[in-house]
Amino acid sequence: MVGEPATPVDLTDQTEVADESFAQISQVQTVINHIHGSIGGASFGITGSRPESRRASGPVPPYEMEEARTGYVRHTTYRAAAERLESGNMVALIGKAGTGRRTAALNLLHDFVGGRREVVELSPAYTLEKLAAREYRKAHGYLLCDWPNDDVDGSIADFHVREIRRRVRDAGAYLVITGTATSLPEGDQIPWLPPPVRDVLLAHRVASEIAWEAVAQITSDYAMTDVVTLARDLADGVPLDDALGRLESAGRREVATWFDGPRTRGELFEMAAMAFTAGLPERGFEELLARLESIAGIGTEAAEAVSADDPMPSRRLLRVAEGSLFSLSPERRLRFKVEGHRTHVMRELYQRHGMRLWDPVTEWLHECAALRNPSAQAEIARGVAILAFVAGYSHVESAFLTPWARGRGVMRSQATAAMAVSWLCLDETTRPEVLRTVSSWTRSSAARPRFTATLAWSGELGIRFPLEAARMLWLQIRDSDKPVRHAEIALARLFAALTEATGNALPMLDWLAHRIGNDRRIGRAVDPLIRGILSVLSARADGVGIPTVTVHLRSRPDSAAPLAKLWAAVLVKRPHRKDALAALYDAVCAFDERDGDECDRVRALFAALVATLPAKERPLLAYDLRRYAISRNADENRLEILLSLLRVFLSPAVLSLDTIGKRP
Repeated sequence: MVGEPATPVDLTDQTEVADESFAQISQVQTVINHIHGSIGGASFGITGSRPESRRASGPVPPYEMEEARTGYVRHTTYRAAAERLESGNMVALIGKAGTGRRTAALNLLHDFVGGRREVVELSPAYTLEKLAAREYRKAHGYLLCDWPNDDVDGSIADFHVREIRRRVRDAGAYLVITGTATSLPEGDQIPWLPPPVRDVLLAHRVASEIAWEAVAQITSDYAMTDVVTLARDLADGVPLDDALGRLESAGRREVATWFDGPRTRGELFEMAAMAFTAGLPERGFEELLARLESIAGIGTEAAEAVSADDPMPSRRLLRVAEGSLFSLSPERRLRFKVEGHRTHVMRELYQRHGMRLWDPVTEWLHECAALRNPSAQAEIARGVAILAFVAGYSHVESAFLTPWARGRGVMRSQATAAMAVSWLCLDETTRPEVLRTVSSWTRSSAARPRFTATLAWSGELGIRFPLEAARMLWLQIRDSDKPVRHAEIALARLFAALTEATGNALPMLDWLAHRIGNDRRIGRAVDPLIRGILSVLSARADGVGIPTVTVHLRSRPDSAAPLAKLWAAVLVKRPHRKDALAALYDAVCAFDERDGDECDRVRALFAALVATLPAKERPLLAYDLRRYAISRNADENRLEILLSLLRVFLSPAVLSLDTIGKRP
């Protein structure tokens, strides 16, 4: 938090520490990208997560609007919300997670703005004050999901709410907020209840008799997305028993049955260890389990000596025997037989057991977070995120995230905290909370929380909130009294993560180009910002392979203009010109000169550079780029391409000519 004492020994700018930590975040991001690519964004193995565009702010994609409207039931609570929205232009849907609030909000906004205007999702980082200050576009729809209660004085809150209502109404716009509680007056709130299950099934054309039978078997465990999934399966002709079995919620009964049986302390602590470390190699799991059992006092309670003749049970075989919840992969990694069991196990452990179990587990987790074991740290981070899903975010934040962010030692628990942040971003109920936590770390007076924040912004949190991430990292770079190398690395990693996960970092590039173009600092005062821009232009996924700039230009040719502005800002600074030329050379040479489309990308980039650079800089830059290309011992064909492109700098009129592959 702001005002906490500074760390006596600052290790945050040590290259080895930063590289190792960012590499761990990148590894977790690869796993998360795979999850999104293979199972549509399901968080923690539980159905109830919607397929997402990954970005949690900005225009809502048309396909998501269309999916939300398919088979939607406009029930009594929905109609009440629509009446409130019509009369006041804003409404808050207040209820539990998993009850379909977001889908309802999208349908409400579509009903009021139709296909005429966009529906824009606002960042949950908005406060009442910021909502009251922003401009709302005419006849647009605005969505603010899982907005935390803004802790402000009642009279101030009333003032801000009146201003929000005035601005939204004057613009003819509509604002829908979802949450468990908000600072809005009760008159703007609708207690949200989901539509009746049978109505949802019938809306998806499930036969009436099957719908009645399904309703009789559905319990309160089922989220609304479970019900929709069930409805779609039944409509496609899947037998009811099979359709129910496909839902992860059904797996909770198997876990509950295991916990209902008589269990030893050893079995419970082994289950707790699996809840936090499932997926590790068997030997690695056993080493961590042994440490947990030592902390819990298991194995040291018997006073009698153990004879060498006493039988030793085959613990490895018992662990994966029939009736167990565990399985062993061919690579000898321990997993749950059903991925969703991990969340259900965590819930049962938390709801059934208190301090005797959780005090040793908490001490053990703090030890594991500081290990030099990236695989264990990654799974611990995932386990802590699952714990937040069942125990509440505030518990996890106070017990684990912030203590790890502030942790002493050799800067390992900070990486675990940042990895947990990435996992927490997969759940839309914890995403707004973790955004505020990391923002507070960024503003901390201590180096370690700020370092943890840079790690977090470079991962899933930055993918979800790219402009907030860019702004926070930019402020760290701009306002620091000394070079902040880890913030520069984070900015580059954010660009790479956005490009890999979404194929579109254009909003970030536009924002950076605008910022550097409007910065009025001169001389060495602007150096930190130039280094930050240069880190973006030099970025490569995992530090190797094709430059991220090249990858991005291939998928988004329209990014040539902002990239040219960024390059121009660096190229005109003499101390940084060589590094900027190196990044430009590497990006251009990564394109395939035999591909016409790729050549067009290069032409567009150079044309944009010509339009951006001052005229007096062009011949100087052409000369420097030619010298640099020759110094790199480029092959003859590459050199010819680069030399021909220099004509663009010297004579913009030749842009319309086919200059690729011809000597100037």
